[in-house]
Amino acid sequence: MKRIVSVFIVLIMILGMFTTSFGLKIERTFIEIADGVTGKTGEVYHVNLLMGGKDIYTDVPSLLYTINNKSRTLVPIRFIVENLGANIAWNQEKREATITTEEKSIILKIDSATAIVNGEKMQLPNNVPAKLLGYEGNFRTMVPLRFVAEQLGMDVNWIQETTTATVDFPKQSITSIEAITYKDTPRVVIKTTGTVNVSPIYLPGSKFGGTDRLILDIPNANFNINDQSFRKDGSGIRKKVYDNGIMTISVSPLDINPRNITRVAIELAMPRGYDVSFDKEKNEIKVDFLNTVKNIKVEKRNNVDAIVIHTDEVPVYNIIDLGERVVVDVLNAKLKFNKEEITVSQKGIKKIRTAQFVPDDNYEKEDKVVRVVLDLEKGQSFENIFVEHEGMDILIYVNDRPLQGFDYQKQSINQSMLTLSLEEKDKYDTEYNAASKELVLKIPKSKMALIDTVFNIDDNMVKSIEIDDADKTYYDIKIKLTDGTEYKIETEYEELYAIKVAFKNSKVDHSKYNGKMIIIDAGHGGKDPGAHSSRLNLQEKALALDTAERLSKLLEEAGFNTYMTRDNDTYVGLYERTEIANGLNADAFVSIHYNWHPNKEISGVEVLYNGDDLTRDNKTFAKIVQNEMVKELKAIDRGVVHRPKLVVIRETNMPAVLAEMAFISNVTEEGKANTESYRQKCAQALFNGITRYFDEVQ
Repeated sequence: MKRIVSVFIVLIMILGMFTTSFGLKIERTFIEIADGVTGKTGEVYHVNLLMGGKDIYTDVPSLLYTINNKSRTLVPIRFIVENLGANIAWNQEKREATITTEEKSIILKIDSATAIVNGEKMQLPNNVPAKLLGYEGNFRTMVPLRFVAEQLGMDVNWIQETTTATVDFPKQSITSIEAITYKDTPRVVIKTTGTVNVSPIYLPGSKFGGTDRLILDIPNANFNINDQSFRKDGSGIRKKVYDNGIMTISVSPLDINPRNITRVAIELAMPRGYDVSFDKEKNEIKVDFLNTVKNIKVEKRNNVDAIVIHTDEVPVYNIIDLGERVVVDVLNAKLKFNKEEITVSQKGIKKIRTAQFVPDDNYEKEDKVVRVVLDLEKGQSFENIFVEHEGMDILIYVNDRPLQGFDYQKQSINQSMLTLSLEEKDKYDTEYNAASKELVLKIPKSKMALIDTVFNIDDNMVKSIEIDDADKTYYDIKIKLTDGTEYKIETEYEELYAIKVAFKNSKVDHSKYNGKMIIIDAGHGGKDPGAHSSRLNLQEKALALDTAERLSKLLEEAGFNTYMTRDNDTYVGLYERTEIANGLNADAFVSIHYNWHPNKEISGVEVLYNGDDLTRDNKTFAKIVQNEMVKELKAIDRGVVHRPKLVVIRETNMPAVLAEMAFISNVTEEGKANTESYRQKCAQALFNGITRYFDEVQ
């Protein structure tokens, strides 16, 4: 029986090397692991791992392993395979892993403190060997990070404050930065002395009255730029470009210890998509400013289900009829998500396929095209597909075209616009009932075709819009306004006669919270699901995102500016989340999580904070939020917990908390978390805590 179990564990280990990575509970300082050879269990420090400035997640996390009071960071061997360009072979009989590159052969034996490198024996640092370790049922070969990475020519460093190990290419210098035009596309070229990694972060400042910036952090690199167009700017340099949508380029040292990080900031005149790549032959980073397709999903638009292609710029696209397929080619664009095939619950569509298209005879060889293919169900045809764009989104309707000439769009947290396009100029009437806050537009039926319907808008300006066609001559368009909303009616005559109604909520505009920025961080996401419940199979990442969306709406209605570090099921790095918050100069940061514990009897709510930084008053913020969570959720009070090593609440510059809304390992709280009403209460509790903090402290 023991032999069967042993073989099974090794089989899991080998197969697991090439499976998708899943996240761990980043809120924990310690994790429980099992020794795959002895079966013993114990708690060890969990370690964050950065490769080239980007978070690395695996189903068995990186960890500190201690022997004789001496510790070393162990990482899953699959990290070496996937990130350092090595190959691996496993010898079951000898329990040995062989890591090979063109120049190196490294043999590591489970539980042996001796390695063989290119045929020579070497003692492993601190005598910490490779181990077969398990976490939550997953067993992996874990190898000493520093030893292996340095043998393969990488630099390894340690950030003590957040228990983070960093792996980077050898130190390089940035020698020049130039803004050019390549194939009609703006490009920034950053030349280096050798191979580097780069971590891009986009800051949408234009949404909040500033300018957009693309931030490029280049780890283990300094800058030595001899270019007279750059002028000294504090500890860095800066030059004006003002061409092709690029305003300025700044270069500065972001961090010196434990390794140099150089930050390149590109200020943009308008929102842009971007693609960053490294050319190893030329030793240069290329930043192309082109549109990006970042997500595709079904959403309700204008009361009709639409397939929405989300992009980062106003899109240019072609529509092609291929019989059983309809193609939408997004031009001058890069595909930014990894789902090649999407199943949608949309009648008439079997599936959606996406790819970075290799240009055919319809395009130039160098064109960048994202192809979206809609496979139609039998009986469907091109005539039933309607494509248009709204802002930066491409909308595809199947069999259910939206109202023509009717367009309502939210423009900011306190402004929106309704546009009615008539076929030709004609008279229309308006009525306003101040008591019911209802505006009625009487539009002649002879000048546009509408149907009887109701739009439940429910934003800060408009509650609902009802189209009533009971009258023989006019449509009555009844608009229910929210408290504080004012309207202004304008008309324009171009090709069509357009009636435009601008809405502005002065209550939101004059809110005492106006201008205050809250970063809402939905925990985990994408490849990192966080905790999961066994009975209802809830995933923490989905619960956190739903709660974050509800909180964002409440805060916007009160007049806050909000920014969500993720607004869909994607992974955002821990350090990236904090850089976004810091880059947008936020006033507060709230990370939303759902808890888990092996003891299923444990329940309640708690708030984590960093008490080391007294200048940010994190503890007061945590206490207020915790108090409101206990009151609103009627939950057991587990108190506020000082957690100084958590990246998202340590590296932020503003008051920051991490809120644990429920234990989904507890049957009762799992059931609650599964309901929309409870998640709405969670959002309300956080809202109450945030507003109370700004009312009483800020």
